[in-house]
Amino acid sequence: MREVPIDPTNTRISYTVFALGILPITATFQRFHGLAVRDTARPGACYIQVVIDVDSLHMDDPDRRRQALAADMLDAAHFPTMRFTGACTDQAVVGNLVLHGITRKFVLAMQRDATQVSCVGTLARRDFGILGMRDLVAPDVRIRLSVRLPP
Repeated sequence: MREVPIDPTNTRISYTVFALGILPITATFQRFHGLAVRDTARPGACYIQVVIDVDSLHMDDPDRRRQALAADMLDAAHFPTMRFTGACTDQAVVGNLVLHGITRKFVLAMQRDATQVSCVGTLARRDFGILGMRDLVAPDVRIRLSVRLPP
């Protein structure tokens, strides 16, 4: 096995949610750490572990950022980190997401080349107890994760 720490310069973690059903709101996380592992004994096999600092959320609008981190949304004060651990299959990364103090199975569709894994998945906010702004913010959130694998 080859493993490398996740490098923030080669990794992107973001989400998109729609407001009022039409306005896309995209945010990125700036601070995180973890490992990317390539299983040299099994071609194509890889593992990803990442811990994200919720308060590192970056949005262009400071008021929206404050709303996203508030108690009825991500609740960064009580849940300062989120965590994903998953294993690569042929077309997906399958694992567990810990968000808002709740652990759920989470599947990310995957595209990869020799050195990069790019994933996308959708989560239902209610599955993680994130119930704020129901009239304004869509119930589903699209998550994107792009990680460089070890050579």
